[in-house]
Amino acid sequence: MNGTNVFRRPVTTTERMYFPMRELAPPFLMQLAIPGEGNIDPESLRSAVTIAAAATPGARLRRRGDEWVDSDIVPAVRVVDHRLSYPALETDPVLTGAIGPTADATVEVLLLTGAPTTLIFRVFHGVMDGVGMVTWARNVLRALRGEDPVPQRDPIADQELVAKVGAAGRPTPMIPRYRTALGRGRQHRDLAPHLLRHRRIEAAGPGALARVCALLAAETPGTSRIMMPVDLRRHDPDLRSTANLALPLFLDIEPGRDWTSIKDQIKSGLRERRELDQLANTRITLIPDSINRGVLRATNWLGARLDRNLASATVSHMGRFTTDELAVPGFRPTGLFVLPQHSVAMPLLFGLTEFDGHTDLTVSARNGAGIESRLEALLDRIVAMLEAELPTHSPADRSQ
Repeated sequence: MNGTNVFRRPVTTTERMYFPMRELAPPFLMQLAIPGEGNIDPESLRSAVTIAAAATPGARLRRRGDEWVDSDIVPAVRVVDHRLSYPALETDPVLTGAIGPTADATVEVLLLTGAPTTLIFRVFHGVMDGVGMVTWARNVLRALRGEDPVPQRDPIADQELVAKVGAAGRPTPMIPRYRTALGRGRQHRDLAPHLLRHRRIEAAGPGALARVCALLAAETPGTSRIMMPVDLRRHDPDLRSTANLALPLFLDIEPGRDWTSIKDQIKSGLRERRELDQLANTRITLIPDSINRGVLRATNWLGARLDRNLASATVSHMGRFTTDELAVPGFRPTGLFVLPQHSVAMPLLFGLTEFDGHTDLTVSARNGAGIESRLEALLDRIVAMLEAELPTHSPADRSQ
């Protein structure tokens, strides 16, 4: 490529904290899974990925010093005769494998041909946030349908946008003192360091995120601190970027709070644009990587041994989707869910999506003695609560 026209942008302080995670919580990838009925031709998929990547240079980035640079290398498409290993997804050899084909790759696409056919977009969090990953996946699906992808060529991530928009307040202090709904559990080599689970909930509707936050707080001693990622693109609707453009809104919640008051708390935080203040917390990543790794290991130890965490959980809602908007020739999706990356700094990371009248709930949990059974019981309670409180939809409703 002509060096003067190459897409590039700085590696932000937020993104710097993700590099040590590849070593401490491998494979440290966000993964967007779309199971469905029918088949996708591998060569058609490779062609679509090539077309979509030309319009979405964030999918072709490689790190060059302090910059992300468009390598002009199309993300790999791997076709694997495989079915996901439910329910213990943390044991799945495909989901837990490293991204490829080389160590500096940041995005790849998997086509799993074992029933059901499943399309998986795998992304290193250093180059995209969750909305960026969904945007990239939508562009690939557009190309599979023969439509033009929506260009995403703005070389802007959180630092530049916050500098433009402005942050008026102070960042939330990051002190490891918050409990979790699962309690503590000593880690040892015989246990997987993290658990990865998925539940399908036969109900959907507004308020799912606030309801989950309320239940987590009810299950946690003392005040819970929930971290809710906020899409910064809301401050510039014309922005077209798949970069990391999310910062947290912190919700401090006492046990017994009603979900409607939590929803009001969220609205207030968004109205006051409090997420913009949190970029200042990422400056700690400017310390040497070796020190950063030590800080992260200490954070993990405090959480696992003492149940003292920077936050009780992360809870994110990635949006609402339908079969019709995602379908491509020969393949009709039956769901869409996001598998969150593992983290040594966060004990629980929940992801919610809504698809044709049902809700998909996923979670990455820091594992330890006694944690797995507590997690399964917690997920049972969340599913029962959402199915009791959210509207259910008949098959006829879902087809409309």
